[in-house]
Amino acid sequence: MTKEAETMAAELESPVGTPAPPPASTLPRPWHTILKHAALPTLTHDEQTRFNVVAAMNRFLAQQLLPRVEAAAKQSVEPALEAELGRPPTDRHEYRRALERNLTWRIWSRMRRATMEMRQQAGQLTVLRQLPGLVNTCRALNATGDQLHLDRAFSPPRYLQSLPAHLMPGGYVGERVTDDVAAGASYEIGIYATLGGQSGPASDRAGRATVAWLAEHRPGWQPRRILDLGCGMGANTLVLARAFPEADIVAIDAGAPMLRYGAARARALGVDNVRFIQGDIEQPPLAAEAPFDLIVSLMVLHETSRPAVQRIFAASFQQLAPGGLAFHLEQPPYRDKPLLEQCLRDWDGRYNNEAFWSSLHDTDLVACMREAGFAAEAVRETTANAVPVEPPPGQTLQEDYGRGGAWYVVTGEKPLAD
Repeated sequence: MTKEAETMAAELESPVGTPAPPPASTLPRPWHTILKHAALPTLTHDEQTRFNVVAAMNRFLAQQLLPRVEAAAKQSVEPALEAELGRPPTDRHEYRRALERNLTWRIWSRMRRATMEMRQQAGQLTVLRQLPGLVNTCRALNATGDQLHLDRAFSPPRYLQSLPAHLMPGGYVGERVTDDVAAGASYEIGIYATLGGQSGPASDRAGRATVAWLAEHRPGWQPRRILDLGCGMGANTLVLARAFPEADIVAIDAGAPMLRYGAARARALGVDNVRFIQGDIEQPPLAAEAPFDLIVSLMVLHETSRPAVQRIFAASFQQLAPGGLAFHLEQPPYRDKPLLEQCLRDWDGRYNNEAFWSSLHDTDLVACMREAGFAAEAVRETTANAVPVEPPPGQTLQEDYGRGGAWYVVTGEKPLAD
């Protein structure tokens, strides 16, 4: 046995790296508890089971394997790294390089990557076998209203075309057939499994957190014009639409498949005060639509670059009405967290095709807002707490690596006109 193999075996067998048994819990919410609507793909028993396996594996990784990673890091990785450097580690990058030599970390990381790959494979297999029918269903739903506005001349940003975000083949913008909706359909059925249903039957936890924040901090406010930047399939957009039924809501995204599916989904769910428009959120083609009372981006900024974030903030300021609010919600920054937690939360940036994840979490968004034109006193860092979906009896909400529970928010208010 090689020295490395002996070390690996010792790590797995050592009681130091073995945490106490986790509390008893049931399995995550089964896939069949997802919100049903006319545009949703139909899943066979086996297809639902595949997603339930993904959810159960994620629960296992969070509840049973992650504590072993933490124990191995504290008892093995950190002492060895400090001895190697002659000092404590100072940043997550050198800490990560040491972690990547540790077997426990490597097993956890590879299994987590595998669950993402399994989710995408399951989603693609499910959607592609029924894609012609889904296209026809969404086409028929979208023909009944004027909610979908696509631009055939629009070309999505190159990074969206070349990088399959979240390991999803084709990403948000790829199209295989005319009037494709595969990206939106696959995203909806897959994200529910990835989060084990914790984002609610409609996978709209960020939207519900936004509405709750607005109710607390601007009680009674009824914005008449709302812009949702990077709306995707519109799950969170529809929360805003229901909370403000008299509002005219514009939801913009670069991905035509996401918009086709999102608009059809809205029609199927009886929501008619949202228009889904294709365009670049860095330069929204909405001169005739502006100004807006409320402009939001919900978990979008990590999908784009630091210069793009600056342009998004500038566009928000320009298209905001006097007295209006810009509300940008993201995963919490972690640059001030312990190094191990930084590495855990940085995982998506290295292994889940989240090209801008790490840079976003190193970015001073308050400074970006001020640079975009918001007055220093008008910019605020705050938190939007998730409105919990109660788990079944005996089930606990699992760690989701910064994706929920409470989100980081930066807001900016535009002063009233003199």
